[in-house]
Amino acid sequence: MFTQFRLKVIFALLLLLFHFNTNGQSNKKEVKKLIDEAANYFRIGKSGDQEAFTKALNLFLLADSLQPDDPEISYSVGLCYNHTDQKLKAMPYLEKAKAGGVRYDDLDYYLAVSYHLSHRFEEAIALLTTYKKNVPSDRQAADLLISYCENGIELVKNPKEVKITNLGPNINSEFPDYHPSISADESTIIFISRRDSTTGGKIDILDNKYFEDIYISEKINGEWTKPRGLGKGINTESHDGSVGLSADGQELFIYRWSKENRGDIFVSDLVGTEWSLPRNLGKNINTSKYWESDVSVTPDKKIIFFTSDRAGEGGRDIYMARKLPNGEYAKPINLGPKINTKYDEDAPFIHPDGKTLYFSSKGHKSMGGYDIFSCTINLETGAILTDPVNVGYPINTADDDVFFVWSADNKRAYFASEREGGYGEKDIYMLERTDVEAALVVLKGKIMNCDYNTPITGTITVTDNATQEVIGVYTPNSSTGNYIVILPAGKNYGVSVEAPGYGFYSKNIDIPFLEHYQEIEDQICMEQLKKGTKIVLRNVFFDVDKATLRKESEAELERVVELLNNNKNIRILISGHTDSDGNDDHNLRLSDARAKAVVDYLISKKISPSRLTSKGFGETRPIMPNDTPENKQMNRRTEIEVID
Repeated sequence: MFTQFRLKVIFALLLLLFHFNTNGQSNKKEVKKLIDEAANYFRIGKSGDQEAFTKALNLFLLADSLQPDDPEISYSVGLCYNHTDQKLKAMPYLEKAKAGGVRYDDLDYYLAVSYHLSHRFEEAIALLTTYKKNVPSDRQAADLLISYCENGIELVKNPKEVKITNLGPNINSEFPDYHPSISADESTIIFISRRDSTTGGKIDILDNKYFEDIYISEKINGEWTKPRGLGKGINTESHDGSVGLSADGQELFIYRWSKENRGDIFVSDLVGTEWSLPRNLGKNINTSKYWESDVSVTPDKKIIFFTSDRAGEGGRDIYMARKLPNGEYAKPINLGPKINTKYDEDAPFIHPDGKTLYFSSKGHKSMGGYDIFSCTINLETGAILTDPVNVGYPINTADDDVFFVWSADNKRAYFASEREGGYGEKDIYMLERTDVEAALVVLKGKIMNCDYNTPITGTITVTDNATQEVIGVYTPNSSTGNYIVILPAGKNYGVSVEAPGYGFYSKNIDIPFLEHYQEIEDQICMEQLKKGTKIVLRNVFFDVDKATLRKESEAELERVVELLNNNKNIRILISGHTDSDGNDDHNLRLSDARAKAVVDYLISKKISPSRLTSKGFGETRPIMPNDTPENKQMNRRTEIEVID
């Protein structure tokens, strides 16, 4: 599909070529007319109209094809390319202009820009040094570019070992595909595309591309499914952009532009298989005067990071906001000068490990434009604990490197780039590295009804057993039962799954020290409350070889209290069990005393003694062979059983 302007350019080209063929020489009058018209568009472009630069470029290219030996026209083409997102294409035209005798002062600067983007850093520095002498009024811009080149020289000396793979034709199209977001288990990818299936099928006249829509794909048996649009509730006939996804893939952040503001952040929840209508994040996050976008949320969904160009340290800054008990966000805090420089910062990404913050910056020690940096942050205070570090070359290049999202194990990143051999203007790629690994556990699986194997909509509560603090509350997908919970190293966690009418499920994950990434798949089968239902209390702890309940047991025992209070008609047996180590009689007495200790706790919480029975079974009822420390730990347990 062509705009009227492009049709006009093509018609002019055909007409001029006709004149060239019939007359045997270029019609200089027509070339001058093209140059004059292009120069006018270029002047308009300098006032902020990006479309005008594109029009000027097309006209100068047409003039260059008719008069290819004119260095002035070559200079003009290079200048236009430098004002578009295709700056690398400027280099041959600017080199041709310089070789042809063009002596404009800014030629050295723009050619240096091309050399810098091509990683020809020494040549760029030489040109910039000359430019500073000739144009001392622009020393600041030249010095910034020189610093980028110097940083680039150092970074290229020590390249990171990485592998970059195109995600392939199932994800990428002949149209621009970019700004990916992934779930923590990398089973879902959501991204922006400007393909011809966009909602409404309309084209933006500013750049002659289809309007942006949001697409989703799932990984099944190692292959990405064909992307589908998120539907009319999410995608509109204007631009719609996905700018962040929660670790469990259930919460999507969306950027929307309107005439009333420069851009706001919205959020949508996955309810079963449908995404809810996006809701505005509110006045504490969004402003009417400034631009807000690019969100990252902590795995527990309590804190978000986002970008805004409101008054701060520089142009665009990164902010942090905490979710309040009412679901709204508190007023955000600027992350301060350790992160935000006088230049632009963008695209924050808080890693699932809960301490590593990635972001892009034009400041710090960038090798050009936006580079990706990482640092350590204290989520409780927002304090930046380490200086930002450039993640290295070739992850970072002399061009803009922005909108990277990192896998939970920290070994992969997903990003968009325009590279040779791609399927369209921009494609989505995966980067793999081997030198960094996150210390965390990803707990994932399904929550199903034991009898019917159907999904259950329950609540997953994660507690710090040492402090009894609730770390997070999570909801599995109501349609599939799928859940994802992130557990950073350093704590003893109690994981409880509850659903009305069911006995709760309990799991203990103790990871005080962890050097590597670990993924645990736990398919949870929930039994409806009835006679014979058993629940293992995996977060009830006793002192060694004693029947003294430890404080870490309180959160689990309170769930038993709640279960009994919500189901007044049931009676339970509390049973104690040990492994096979030690004397049989001692194990039997110890298990009986521990079961009675649980009964005493429940009675202290106003549970009627008539509803409680206790019995110790020692080592007589193992659920696993007593052959490994892990299996023995499974056998050392306290259970409750519904007996009436």
